[in-house]
Amino acid sequence: MNRKEKILLENFPKHSENLKEQLKNDEEYAQMWLDSLLEDYSETKDVNDLIYNLKPLIEAQYTICEFAQVIGIHRITLYKIFSRKMIPSIEILHKIFAGLGYNLQISAQKA
Repeated sequence: MNRKEKILLENFPKHSENLKEQLKNDEEYAQMWLDSLLEDYSETKDVNDLIYNLKPLIEAQYTICEFAQVIGIHRITLYKIFSRKMIPSIEILHKIFAGLGYNLQISAQKA
């Protein structure tokens, strides 16, 4: 699916709020959401899409400013990442996942 064909969550504000509520209150659903994002990432290798799609999971529990404080990065850095103006480093990815309560593990596989 190319960029113009993607359905963007922010175009559906009511659905977005319902999604955040479900992610906040249903741990199993949140895990399925994350598993789906990671599966998509394993196919596309698009870290910007991965991080962008983590945003509802973050906003289910925090504001972006609060989350930036929790993970110890500047809020502007987080805003740049979510607006696709900056690709996060591995260190920042680890901080984001840790802030959400997950352990990010990276493994190498022979091609």
